[in-house]
Amino acid sequence: MRILHISALLALSVSMAACSSQNVQPGTAVATHSQSELFGDTAPAPSRQQAAITNRTQNPQQAVAFNAPEQQTPPTAQISPTQLQSAGGDKTYRGAGKLNRLPDNIASSLRLRGLSEQNLGAYVRPVSGGQPLLVAYADTPRNPASTMKLVTSYAALGVLGPTYRWPTEIYTAGNVVGDTLQGDVIIKGYGNPDFREADFRQLLQALRARGIRTIAGNFVVDKSYFNVPPQAAIDGNAGADYNAQPEALLYNERGSCYEMRNKAGQIQKICPIAPRNGSDLNANLFGDFWKIWVGEMSGNLSGGLQVQAVPAGAQLVSTHHSQPLSNVLVEINKESNNVKARQVLLSMGAKQFGAPGTTQKGAGAVGQFMESRGLRFSNLKIENGSGLSRVERISTREMGEMLVDAYNSPYRDELMRSMAVLGVDGTVKSRLKNLAGRGKFKTGTLRDVRALAGYLTAANGQTYVVALLHNDASIRATAKEAHDDLVEWVYYGAQNSVASAQ
Repeated sequence: MRILHISALLALSVSMAACSSQNVQPGTAVATHSQSELFGDTAPAPSRQQAAITNRTQNPQQAVAFNAPEQQTPPTAQISPTQLQSAGGDKTYRGAGKLNRLPDNIASSLRLRGLSEQNLGAYVRPVSGGQPLLVAYADTPRNPASTMKLVTSYAALGVLGPTYRWPTEIYTAGNVVGDTLQGDVIIKGYGNPDFREADFRQLLQALRARGIRTIAGNFVVDKSYFNVPPQAAIDGNAGADYNAQPEALLYNERGSCYEMRNKAGQIQKICPIAPRNGSDLNANLFGDFWKIWVGEMSGNLSGGLQVQAVPAGAQLVSTHHSQPLSNVLVEINKESNNVKARQVLLSMGAKQFGAPGTTQKGAGAVGQFMESRGLRFSNLKIENGSGLSRVERISTREMGEMLVDAYNSPYRDELMRSMAVLGVDGTVKSRLKNLAGRGKFKTGTLRDVRALAGYLTAANGQTYVVALLHNDASIRATAKEAHDDLVEWVYYGAQNSVASAQ
């Protein structure tokens, strides 16, 4: 057990205000259904269906590890693994394209920027299948940067389900005498990527509704549902928002600040957000506990902050459920949110292989799902599922083939709704305004990496998958201009120039 006492907070008065800042990154059977408006502004209404979270006893063979409470204790959330059967074989298209090198104008554009065309993998194929329009350097494993989020998102739709909602629980341990709890209050997280102040307040209101005003014990955080060591900061910027670390009880994406008046009447501001590790998370959560429980609800706390598992005999008070996965994916993909993508990967691992969720289990869940779809990707390597990595890999063909499969799956609409609309919003808001609304894409940006992957409806009405993975030590932001040129080449009737270009 690790104990963190924040005596400075306890010494301050209850007058405080909190604000949050989002962490947004700057820069592993074909279904038939009706055609929807693919690139319009209208989004389907969120589903009201709850996720498959039950309170029944798990099958022992499923090996899902949870706390083992005493018999009289309400059971903690039980999350059953999704049954995914191998499709057998590999349906990935491995053949050549109509054009098997970059178009001349694209190759020239790269050379003018001092870039080698061999470092850009390109794959363009109709979503309906058939021979690809373009296959160029597409089988080399490359760093996909944030386009890896599409792999994580598609797998999550199959493993967790579009309507999956993450639970967060509040418990008491000890007897209640009058308005005093002679023990601890415990919050247990299951990986909600978007647990915020209003959600926390809801749980504390349920506690207050039990008639409890004074907590004679401690405020306890149970984050045992995940086990993930901190990842080294990418590009050496440990304090950057995009380097926020995942946690089973992630709060405000580690982005809270507090202004408090001390006993001398002075305003003190605390922003426990850097470095973004376990301690700062606990400070964020404890700070808001103090703000809400003491400041707003006139409650008391005698103890400090502890980090440990829910003890045997603890009583479940209330459960908060997050917004559905389909909504979370919109936030992940349109604005390229790294920590939320990492939460999703860890959640898949815990669901399929039992708690605690790890990145290895998450990668295994992705591979399991892809195999169930008949996609065997030998180049796929996952470190955290967000693309914020120097070791994650996938070939451009594999990325493109996954997107073809996703388009012909039951999850097409949810995945496409989560992607940025070309020239309209998200990370492609300012790109290709002349083609606004004609495509949905995910971008990827790291030092030495630029990537673009998604769907484009060409002028002739044909919808294509377009996947571009570009790894080059000399790459700069202007490389996206060459990528945009290739998108335009597809849009304005590339099929007319293919024969002469071969």
